[in-house]
Amino acid sequence: MNQPHYDYIIAGAGAAGLSLAWHLTHAPGLRQKQILLIDRAAKTENDRTWGYWAKGEEPFDEWTSWQFQEAEFFSRYHTATFSLAPYSYRVLQGKRFYEVVRGWLSQLPNVHWLQTSIQGFDDTETGAVVYTGAGSFKAGLIFNSCFLGEALKKAAKKSISLKQHFKGWVIETEGPVFQPHLLRLFDFRTPQRGSLRFFYLIPHSPTRALVEYTLFSSSLLAPAAYEQELKRYIGEVLQLNQYTIVEEEWGVIPMTTYQFPKKQGDHILNIGSVGGASKPSTGYTFRRIQQQCRDLVQQLEAGKVPVPVSATARHRLYDATLLNILDKKGEEGEAVFAGLFKKNPLPRLFKFLDEETHIGEDLLLMQTVNKPLFLQSMLSLTRNSLS
Repeated sequence: MNQPHYDYIIAGAGAAGLSLAWHLTHAPGLRQKQILLIDRAAKTENDRTWGYWAKGEEPFDEWTSWQFQEAEFFSRYHTATFSLAPYSYRVLQGKRFYEVVRGWLSQLPNVHWLQTSIQGFDDTETGAVVYTGAGSFKAGLIFNSCFLGEALKKAAKKSISLKQHFKGWVIETEGPVFQPHLLRLFDFRTPQRGSLRFFYLIPHSPTRALVEYTLFSSSLLAPAAYEQELKRYIGEVLQLNQYTIVEEEWGVIPMTTYQFPKKQGDHILNIGSVGGASKPSTGYTFRRIQQQCRDLVQQLEAGKVPVPVSATARHRLYDATLLNILDKKGEEGEAVFAGLFKKNPLPRLFKFLDEETHIGEDLLLMQTVNKPLFLQSMLSLTRNSLS
């Protein structure tokens, strides 16, 4: 019996894979294509919380759990509460995202599912093959969002590479202690220990919030170390002694100047973090995935061979300069972020981080940073590239 031949195989059904399937099946010229999604996990738990800022409508706004118009910032150098206008900060829980997208796709007869491991790929003259724990499958195009084999090791060897790693607890208290309208975007009231470390707090209600400990460093901590810092912050900073841990989340996002290959062959395209969707200097990924998916779908509808869009050379330089500081002088990170938030209007800062600024706006922002620190970082990058 011959195996079916698919138009598209999506390897990995996390944020990138499910988002691409959503965009494909909402595109008039592509919605009838035969699609196979492959992932080893069922993706039904609330294992992720995605946050993103935006001005206009975004694809999954309808299912966000919280949207914030105000935020606060705490550090030794700057403390403020500020309006996010004209932006808002939106929070989408992983479980809700999985339910919505899987619910939509499960109704479509042209979308197929396979829960198994992904082992590798081959490009052919007419398409591509994916090898899995359940056999091999062919398609005209394969979209891969999985880090396989040596991808991250190569990135670490050839570039500045850090990990953004985080551990979060959703905690519940007996009485009201949180301000539901106020997002705590950065709180640096935690020992830095030579690397950038901060807390992030998303209130769900007056009695419930996600409290997340985030680090930018080259190596992970022992599991107990994350919990120790969470307990310290909740007890000493939030001054809470009685609370219940309702949910937990943990994750790692690669932050690297390495330019991940956009393709593994003419018919195998990388998407999501492995396709360069994560912002190298901040780790923000979800909204960038949506833009990546929109770009790919537009190319497919136009009959073009799709290629993920790359960041411009100047934005790659900006990311590399900041990432180099966080790598070599991580203890400076708190002052760097404090300066950016203190000396820039928030719309300019968000626009810059979204890579939507023109060179004049970039120069205005550069006037607000520690010039010797950033110049030294930029010069060291230049020397290394020439050596």
